[in-house]
Amino acid sequence: MATQTFDWSKEINQVIVKNLVTTFGLDFLLFEDKKGGDVDTIHNVRKDTWATEQEKQNYENRGEYDSHIYHSDANYIQKGRNDKALQQEGKLKDHYRKDKNLVQGDNRDLDHVIAAHEIHNDAGRVLTGLDGVALANQDSNLSSTVSSVNRTKKQYSVDKFLKDLPQTIKNREAELSKLGQQLNKMPQDTPQQKHEYQKVQDKIRKKQKSLDELKQVDSNGMKKVDKKARLENEKKINSYYTSSKFFKDSGSAAGLAGIKMGIRESIGLVLAEIWFEIKEVIPAIYAKYKQIEFKIIDFLDDLKETVLNIIERVKVRFKDILTSFFSSGISGFFSSLTTTILNIFLTTAKFWGKIIRETWLNLVGIIKLIFFNPENLSTGELTKATFKILSASIGLIVGLIVKENLVILKAMLFGDEISIFLSGLSSGIVILCLNYFLEQSETMQKFWAYLDRIKSKYEKTVDHFKEINAELDRYVLELTQLEFGLNINELSQFAYQLETANSELERNIVLKHEIEKQGIVLPFEIGNQESTTNWLLGLVKE
Repeated sequence: MATQTFDWSKEINQVIVKNLVTTFGLDFLLFEDKKGGDVDTIHNVRKDTWATEQEKQNYENRGEYDSHIYHSDANYIQKGRNDKALQQEGKLKDHYRKDKNLVQGDNRDLDHVIAAHEIHNDAGRVLTGLDGVALANQDSNLSSTVSSVNRTKKQYSVDKFLKDLPQTIKNREAELSKLGQQLNKMPQDTPQQKHEYQKVQDKIRKKQKSLDELKQVDSNGMKKVDKKARLENEKKINSYYTSSKFFKDSGSAAGLAGIKMGIRESIGLVLAEIWFEIKEVIPAIYAKYKQIEFKIIDFLDDLKETVLNIIERVKVRFKDILTSFFSSGISGFFSSLTTTILNIFLTTAKFWGKIIRETWLNLVGIIKLIFFNPENLSTGELTKATFKILSASIGLIVGLIVKENLVILKAMLFGDEISIFLSGLSSGIVILCLNYFLEQSETMQKFWAYLDRIKSKYEKTVDHFKEINAELDRYVLELTQLEFGLNINELSQFAYQLETANSELERNIVLKHEIEKQGIVLPFEIGNQESTTNWLLGLVKE
């Protein structure tokens, strides 16, 4: 197998120039990659990661939490009345304590399962634009329990309350023990001493009751109530993702990213062509004026010719530029949507925004190649082209990683420019090495040749029909030769003689001659009218 020549200087020049101009050059000017992407999501804002300054301002201007507003809501009050009626009947279930009902005499509180304070300060709720009072006071978030449990829970979540509960119980027990010791030392000789003794006794009784109620807390029951409340809460907050606001923001960000990506690749192609032309011309101009006298008029003419050549190069590639704009626009659009979707579940770093964008650019190229195959490549060549696109993705990722790790250079003079150059260089080298392996490796050459021998069912069908067509042509030719015993020239000459005959007599002579030549036996004698008449009468009788 002949080894192909791999022009390293030309290839490395083209690849590195493209990377420097587009991914590491125009990318810096056109795209402002940020942590969390360009669209605000509930997951991100809850982590204090904002895509837009407007939404951040909306959150900061949400106002202070006002307990009175949340506890004077109409639904909160009505729920309290309904629970009071059930309590008087002994039918009010305390979901925070196992197998316990709230009865007359119990101090009852209506608790916000998810604390109203937490809902008010939830950045996700503010982003969605939901009313905190209405959200906090939906029935699924209201649960009656004894006052001791509610006032110990305060504005904490159920998880934190349950986590702290064992220590809270220990502290209460220690406090009761001290009060008991204090009570044992108190004298009861005077009415005042007896009064003080009674006050401590009442205090111990109340604290003991509160402790007993805390010990009755059903952690599984509380978690179940909390889970239900949070599911309903999240269901309403997550309606943000079906809102026109989210679709508008996502669509605008994706559209803008698509336009920027199209512009990036198109300008990149133009700038690359300009550079290639200048790189070829400058040495020639330099060599020219080393041999002749420098004249400004001649130099300006050379510059003019260079500019015209650049314009011609760009005009030749105009179709490629348009194609690149549209395909890159599609990749930019979908890369933005992908980043937004990922940020619904996690917070992407700036680095991943670039990775996703470059991956989509190459993915669109692969899809175009596989589904349209504009150059009608064979299976092996198509696979090789696909691998080359993948190698470009790998090279770009390596370049981006290098750039991320060269952040220390930003403190230096021209630090950004140096890091961009080194990133483009490393990316280009990786791409070239992978391409060299794909093109020159003996193993890969055998692999491509093997794939070329494998045909798809469509290619096999086409080949089958070609074989059928060739066989039909051969069969028709054989039938023609057997049936008439004439070749094409003889048939053409016979037809010509019939056409040029000037009378019926001449036609009869031509026909008689051809019949005798071909040895055709007729049921009548040509030229004998009586013989012909008898044959025709015989046909009638039959």
